[in-house]
Amino acid sequence: MSTRAVYTFKDDHERFAVYKHHDGYPEGAAEFIQKAKALAWPGPRFEAADFAAAFVAANKTSGGGVYLTTNYLAHGDLAYHYVISQRMGLWVDAYERKYDENGEAKYKKIFAGSLNNFCAAFENKELV
Repeated sequence: MSTRAVYTFKDDHERFAVYKHHDGYPEGAAEFIQKAKALAWPGPRFEAADFAAAFVAANKTSGGGVYLTTNYLAHGDLAYHYVISQRMGLWVDAYERKYDENGEAKYKKIFAGSLNNFCAAFENKELV
C-alpha cells in the first residue's frame, strides 16, 4: 500500500502544493526534501515556486508518482501533509492524518522545526 502525502511550499507571497503517491511517511519526506534542496536556490534565499519545482524535478521518476495539486484537501486518501517554508532556515511543519472516535479524519501536527531537526528526528542524520 502506498503512503500518500502532499508537500506545500509556502513563502510570504505564494504557496504551491505537490502530491507524492509513495513513501510519504516522515523518513521518506526527509529524503525527498533533501533531494529538492540540492536543486533549489541555495539558502538563505527561498521561493515557494522554485522549491516546489525542485521537489518535482528531484523526485519524479514516472508518470503519476509526483504532480502538482491544488492543496492537500483535494486528496481524501492522504496519510501526511508537510508544509515547507523559510524561518531562520528551512522549516517543516508535519501533519499526520488520524481518525477520531467518530471516524472523522483530522490532521494532527507531529513535528514543527528546522529541516535539520526534522531529518535528525526521522532519519537520524543531519543535512550537510
